[in-house]
Amino acid sequence: MESKIIHGDCYEELKNIKENSIDLIITDPPYGIDFYRAYKKNKEKIVGDSGFEVMVFLDELLSELNRVLKEGGAIYWFTRFDVYPFLFIKMNRYFTIKNQIIWHKGIETTGMGDRKGNYANNYESIIFAVKGRHILRKTICGAVWSFKLSKNKNNFTEKPVDIIKEIIEYSSDRGDTVLDPFVGCGVLSVGKRGGA
Repeated sequence: MESKIIHGDCYEELKNIKENSIDLIITDPPYGIDFYRAYKKNKEKIVGDSGFEVMVFLDELLSELNRVLKEGGAIYWFTRFDVYPFLFIKMNRYFTIKNQIIWHKGIETTGMGDRKGNYANNYESIIFAVKGRHILRKTICGAVWSFKLSKNKNNFTEKPVDIIKEIIEYSSDRGDTVLDPFVGCGVLSVGKRGGA
């Protein structure tokens, strides 16, 4: 099997993907929180991460993801605690939400946010949802996963290869087609299984 990167606007490119052709979707879209690293001198921002930019097209995006995902397929959607409730309501219109996986980042503290007036942001949520009946390929485990952060200093939101690999092994077979409509810098292609 081959890996294929399509460069373009995901809202437009998804329309070119054949109906019921995707076995698994793993995605880490902008969270809609207008995120930037305040302690960095240049205050790096994520382009297109305002709540309006992310949320206004969410129904269109979810409808297209549902269209391309096969019956029995799964979707794993990375998000945050304060975005999760809104996403839950939206995603529940298009998929059956099975669980919230908590990804503990393998650290007890991080440098982001209010470092004196809040608890450390050391976890992320992953919405696990399905289209029809989805069967896990490995022995069932708990919904709290511990994986260390990626060490890529050029992309501070990159997910570790190991967590992507775990998702692929739990929810796809060798040769399946895995879609990431917000590929970032391509972790999914590194964590692929049998070219999926």
